Amino acid sequence: MTAKYGKLAQLAALSALFWLPAVSAQQASLGDPTTMALTRKLSVGIAAGLMRFDTNFKFTDRATGLSVFLDSEGSMGLPEVKTIPLIYGFWRPSPKHGLGFSYFSVFRESELVAIDRRFGDLSVDGRAVLEDDTRFYTLAYNYTLFQDSRAFLFASFGINAIDLKYDFDAFGVLSIDDEPVQTGEYRERIEQFAPIPMIGLDAWFAITHRWSFGARAAFVAGEVADVRALILESRIRAKYDFNKNVGLIIGLNYFDGDVTLNSTDVKTEINYGFEGLMLGIDVGF
Repeated sequence: MTAKYGKLAQLAALSALFWLPAVSAQQASLGDPTTMALTRKLSVGIAAGLMRFDTNFKFTDRATGLSVFLDSEGSMGLPEVKTIPLIYGFWRPSPKHGLGFSYFSVFRESELVAIDRRFGDLSVDGRAVLEDDTRFYTLAYNYTLFQDSRAFLFASFGINAIDLKYDFDAFGVLSIDDEPVQTGEYRERIEQFAPIPMIGLDAWFAITHRWSFGARAAFVAGEVADVRALILESRIRAKYDFNKNVGLIIGLNYFDGDVTLNSTDVKTEINYGFEGLMLGIDVGF
């Protein structure tokens, strides 16, 4: 948890660096009350993110207490750096109220052959395969707390949903706690859709008619059915509007989520984290 707050502190510091030139440019902006970025009522964008992942999974048998631990990028060799697609947008029918959404997906896979390795209490002498096909959705109601000709601040309340799909297969000479697995095969499969309540805060400041900067922090926590989640997310962004309808956006994203799945037989603990750069184009009206 300390590492998470450390990352958030770094992003907060970077956000402050973005805001310093904004403050110095405040007087220059007073004569330009119609900045492009803050006047749009509808905007949709598509982006690519170059992300560095840090994920791990732990499966614990409730009856025996034995567990299998997978360090996805370490012991299992999933790609640590991956490009992912992002779609995002908002609709502001009035100055006070709006809706926002986002979607992105991750697909990674790895296959290890001729290995002799332990994954917690599981020993594998043979082959192991891991596949990560996870999707993230956000739908939020936005309420504007403050707005003037250069800046606005709004709070978000909604749902952050994680559609987890994770497959782990091991083949060969296997043993669990040194007891042979007679079938020569071990499999763990996660298919879980988890909608969790979310609250966030988003701020934008327009320095000039074309340039604006933004920062966002979101917190997701809750328990739904057999799923418990705690997620921290933050972003800092810079935007340049080519004209009143098209803009370029570049930013830094940070995401760290702890998810626990409590089934009758197995407790699954998941840490899913990534951080990196995003670059995209949005269209607004």
